[in-house]
Amino acid sequence: MKDASINSFCGRIAVSRARSFLVYLFDMPRHSLRGSLRFIPQNRISRGVLGHVARALGMLLVGFATQGNCSEQSAAAIAETMRTARYSDGFEARMNVSVFRADGSRVTSFKLAVIGQVGESGQRLLLRGITPEKVRNRFVAAEKRAGGPIRAIAYTDAAGGSEKADPAAKLFDSGMVLWEMFAPWWNWGKQNLVETDTVAGRSCTVVRSQTDESAAPIREVVSCVDPGAKLSLRTQLFDRQHALVRTISVEKLVRKGSGAMAAKRMTITEADDTVTEVEVYSGDEHYRITADTFAALEPHRGISK
Repeated sequence: MKDASINSFCGRIAVSRARSFLVYLFDMPRHSLRGSLRFIPQNRISRGVLGHVARALGMLLVGFATQGNCSEQSAAAIAETMRTARYSDGFEARMNVSVFRADGSRVTSFKLAVIGQVGESGQRLLLRGITPEKVRNRFVAAEKRAGGPIRAIAYTDAAGGSEKADPAAKLFDSGMVLWEMFAPWWNWGKQNLVETDTVAGRSCTVVRSQTDESAAPIREVVSCVDPGAKLSLRTQLFDRQHALVRTISVEKLVRKGSGAMAAKRMTITEADDTVTEVEVYSGDEHYRITADTFAALEPHRGISK
């Protein structure tokens, strides 16, 4: 089934390109062929030359449609690109978050800071509530070593210690989920190309990522990736019953100082049509990570989710 999906994608791309070329040939005025084909009798051009071209292109289509390895490498290449595009020695993003019910009424809003460090050996994130009072100085720290689970704790500035946090739980009563901020699906073994699509006027390639891990809160993720921006413009997450859990849509992009593209504004739409709007209002792509930044994780090294 995997090869069938891959071959179908390759076949559609090949058919589209070949069809365009054939239409160009048959619609080309005859006098435009005379320069290069003047030695061929005119009454044999359409049935002879163009007939041979059509047969040759047909054989080419078969070759493209059956070359699954090319598409499989493309899917793997996209996943690799999405993984490495996240690499950072340190970053901070500050964002406004608003949650709305299906009828459009506002549920809550708050400001949040996200500090992170991402590399080949693993990822670490620190979330800090800024305002209002109910989220101020509430922290969630999490890390994921390569090939390992996400380990998270929640704590506050006030004395009272910390507690184990669920990476699959919603953050601050919003549609944001810590597990999804780590984007672990780009490390899954099953990566398949599906089709090409358009999101907000931008062309993107649809990639289906799947896992058989019983502990994974999400079993399938369908991403529409803009290869140039190295971002998923639309991310759909499905549970083990193949039901759609939520859709993350990028509404606006911004170019960082390094030249890389980043999401400026996005919406998270849940199955009950509750919408979380997230907009980054400031950030630092060269944030300095110190020994204290993720110190809260140290006493909890033995805790594993």
